Amino acid sequence: MTRYPRKSRAFRWVVMATSLFVAAGALVAVQSPQAAQAASFDAGNIISDANFYDANAMSQQQIQAFLEAQVPSCGNGNCLRLKRTDTSSRPADAMCRAYQGAAGELTSQILFKVQQACSISAKVLLVTLQKEQTLVTATAPSDARIDRAMGYACPDDASRPGYCDPAYAGLYNQLYRAAWQLKRYGNPAGTSNYFTWYPVGQVAQVRYNPNAACGSGGVYISNAATAALYYYTPYQPNAAALANMTGTGDACSAYGNRNFWRFYTSWFGPTTGPTSPIGNFEGATPGVGTVRVSGWTIDPDAVATSLDVHVYIDGVGAGVTRADKSRPDVGAIHAGAGNAHGFDATFGIGGGRHEVCVFFINVGSGANTPACTTVQVPTGDPFGGIDSVTAAAGTVTTGGWAIDPDTTSPIDVHVYVDGRSVPTRADKDRPDVAAAYPAYGRPHGFELVSTLAVGKHEICVYGINVGPGITNTSFGCRTVTVSTGSAPAPSTPRGNLEEVTGGTESVMVKGWALDLDTTAPLSLRVTVAGTTTTVKADVSRPDVGRAFPGMGDAHGFLSTIAAPAGSQQVCVTAVNDGAGGDVELGCRTVTVSSSAPTAGARAPIGNLEVVAGAAGGVSVSGWTLDPDTAAPIPVHVYVGSTWTQVTADGSRPDVAAVHPAYGDRHGFSAVVPAAAGAQNVCVYALNDVKAGPNPLLGCRTVTVTSTVPVGNVESVTGGAGTVGVSGWMVAPGSSDAVPVHVYVDGVGSAFTTDLDRPDVAAAYPRTGSTHGFSATVPVSAGRHTVCVWGLDVRGGQHRQFGCWQTTSS
Repeated sequence: MTRYPRKSRAFRWVVMATSLFVAAGALVAVQSPQAAQAASFDAGNIISDANFYDANAMSQQQIQAFLEAQVPSCGNGNCLRLKRTDTSSRPADAMCRAYQGAAGELTSQILFKVQQACSISAKVLLVTLQKEQTLVTATAPSDARIDRAMGYACPDDASRPGYCDPAYAGLYNQLYRAAWQLKRYGNPAGTSNYFTWYPVGQVAQVRYNPNAACGSGGVYISNAATAALYYYTPYQPNAAALANMTGTGDACSAYGNRNFWRFYTSWFGPTTGPTSPIGNFEGATPGVGTVRVSGWTIDPDAVATSLDVHVYIDGVGAGVTRADKSRPDVGAIHAGAGNAHGFDATFGIGGGRHEVCVFFINVGSGANTPACTTVQVPTGDPFGGIDSVTAAAGTVTTGGWAIDPDTTSPIDVHVYVDGRSVPTRADKDRPDVAAAYPAYGRPHGFELVSTLAVGKHEICVYGINVGPGITNTSFGCRTVTVSTGSAPAPSTPRGNLEEVTGGTESVMVKGWALDLDTTAPLSLRVTVAGTTTTVKADVSRPDVGRAFPGMGDAHGFLSTIAAPAGSQQVCVTAVNDGAGGDVELGCRTVTVSSSAPTAGARAPIGNLEVVAGAAGGVSVSGWTLDPDTAAPIPVHVYVGSTWTQVTADGSRPDVAAVHPAYGDRHGFSAVVPAAAGAQNVCVYALNDVKAGPNPLLGCRTVTVTSTVPVGNVESVTGGAGTVGVSGWMVAPGSSDAVPVHVYVDGVGSAFTTDLDRPDVAAAYPRTGSTHGFSATVPVSAGRHTVCVWGLDVRGGQHRQFGCWQTTSS
C-alpha cells in the first residue's frame, strides 16, 4: 500500500487561507486567458488526460517567465522566481524516469525536470503549489509553507491538525513526491491495481467535505486525470462553493479541486481542450443469432446532442445506432445534457466467440471513442422444427426448417421413415426464418417427399450438428396414414434428363430413371441422328435413393455416345420394366464438333479436372482447346456471379497425345480469390471465334476457408516519446506474413509479422513460424488511444484486434 494513497489537507488549508486566496488575487496581476465561470465546472471532467499527463507542457524558460510575471518583486529568498534548492538524484521506476540531481537548481528547473521525469504537466504542478500554499503568487513565503509546498504527506487527520510528515518536507521533495503520487494513482504498468475507488468511466460517490455529515454526490469520472485529483484531494465543491468562485461557501464547502480548476483556467485556459465523447459500453448481450449492445454516450463539446454509435463485429461494420434513448440517470449527472443519450440495439451475428466494438462518434473537436468487449454467442446443437407432415397419393411430404448456431450455411436433416434414415438438406428459401434469425439468412427450409405404401408410417426428423455442438437435435416425430387406393399404380418409369452436352463427335447424356416395379437399374434408349444406343441407368445417385426409400441408389446415368458433327437432336427414353409403357425423358438439340482442325465457329472442348477450396480462394485446373485454332484460348472462372479470366496455355502432353494437331499448350491452373464459405464455381471455355459458343466445362460447389487474420495483441505500452505494440497474427491456411496497422489517435503506421514465433507455429503448423510482430510508433507525450488491425492478405475482410489507452512520457 502506498504510504499516502490519499492526500490532502486542501479543505483545511482553504478554510485557513481563503483570505490569502482573495488577497493574492488582489495584489497580483494574473494573466487570465479565460475567466473561470462556475457553470463551466464539471466535477467529472476537471482536467483532460492530455493536459494533465503532458511531459512537454512548458519549457524551463516558460516556467521561469511565468513565475516572474506572477511576482515582479520578491520579499525573500523563498520567493519561487528566485529560490534555489539542492536536489538529489533519483532512479527510474514505474512512475517516473530518472532524475539527475544538481546543486542550487532554480524552482523553474526543478518543475521542468519533474515534469519531464514523471509526465505530470508543469502547469498542474504550478496550480497545485498555488492551491495548497499560494506559493506561486507569494512574495515572501515562510520556510514552513515551502516545506509543505504541495500538501504532500499532509493527511486530513483531526487528531493531528496541521501535521505533515517531515520525511517529505522541502520544495524538491514535495514537487517530486507529489508528481510521483499523481502518476501512481493511474496504476501504471509495473504496479498493483490498488487505486480503484474512483473508477474511470463509472459513477463514484465523492464527498463534499471531510465531515461525513455533509454528504456526498455521484460523479461520473470521465478520465484518469480527474480521478487522480480526487485521490489527491477527495472532495468536490458543493453548490455554495461554486456560487462564490473566488471566496467561501458554507460550513460544508471544500475548495481544493474547485481552486485547482479556477487557477488553471485563469492562468492557462480551458482544462479540457478538445474533448472526445465519454460514456459507458454497458453490455453486449448475446442471443441466438443476435447480439444486443447497450450503454450511453455524451460529447462534452455538445452535451445536448444525441450521438451516433457505430457497431463493429470482429472488425467488420455491423451497423449504426443513435444514442437517443431516455437515460434519466445520465441526465441527472450531466447538467444541461438532458436524458436522450442511451443506446440499445440488436444486430445479427453468427454463433461462437466474437469481439464487439462500439465507437462513440465525436462532434466537434476530439476523436471517436472506442470500447470493445468479447461475447460468446449461443453455439452448439441445431434448432428448428417440423412445420407439417402430409400424406397424399402414395407419398408423404415432410417440411420444416433447421439451423445450426455455428454456421450460416444450410445443414443436413435426417428424416427417419419407419426407422430408415433419409437424408435431405435444409437449403430451401424461408424468409420467415430469416426474419426471426436475421444473422443466418434465408436458405434453411427443408421439404422431403417420400413414396410409401398404404398404411401407418412414423416420421421422425433430426437436425444434424455442425461444429462444437454435442448432439443431433430431434425435432420430434409424427404418425401419418397413407390411405387405401392412394398408392400410385406401379406402371411407368420416372426420371429426369438433366444434361445433354455436345462434344467432339460425341454427345454426353446425364440424369436418372427408375421404375417402381423393380429396384433393378433400367435400360435407356439414346437416339442421335437416327441411331439408337442402349445404356443402363446404374450409376450411383444417393439423392435419388433418398427420394425413393427402398429403391436403392443405382439409378443414375452418365454416358457418352458417338455422334456426327453438326447440330443434332438427342432423345432419351426410359424402358419400362413390367406392366406399363416406356417413357420419353426428353429431347435436346446440341452442336457436335468435328475432331479435324478446320475453320469455323465450333465450340471449344476440354475438361474441368479440379475445383478445390483454398484459403481465400478456389483452385481450378483442367484443359481446353478450340477446334478452330491451335493457339491457347481464354477460360472464364465464375465464383458466384464474379468472373476471372485465365489462359489455357500450360503444357499438357497428354492432351497433345490425343489431339496431336493442336500441340500441348492447352492446360490451365489458377487460384481465384473468393469469400469464405460455400461457393458455386463454374468454368467456361471461350470460343476463338467470337460468334461461336462458349461451352460450360463444369460447375462445382466448394468451401473456401477464411483468411481473416487471427492472433493476439500481447502488449501495448507507452514509453519515452513512443508507443510499443507487440503480439502475433496468422492468416489461416497461409504462410504469408500478415500486414499489421497500428493507429495512434487515428494516425496509422504499417508493419508486418516478421518475427520468429515457434509457439505460434506449434498451434498453426501449416503457416510457418514467422508471425510475430513488435512495432514502435513515435508519439508526443501524453495519453493516447492505440488501435491495432490485422489485414487480410487476400484483400478480404480486415480485423480490428482492439483499442487501448496508454500514456507516453
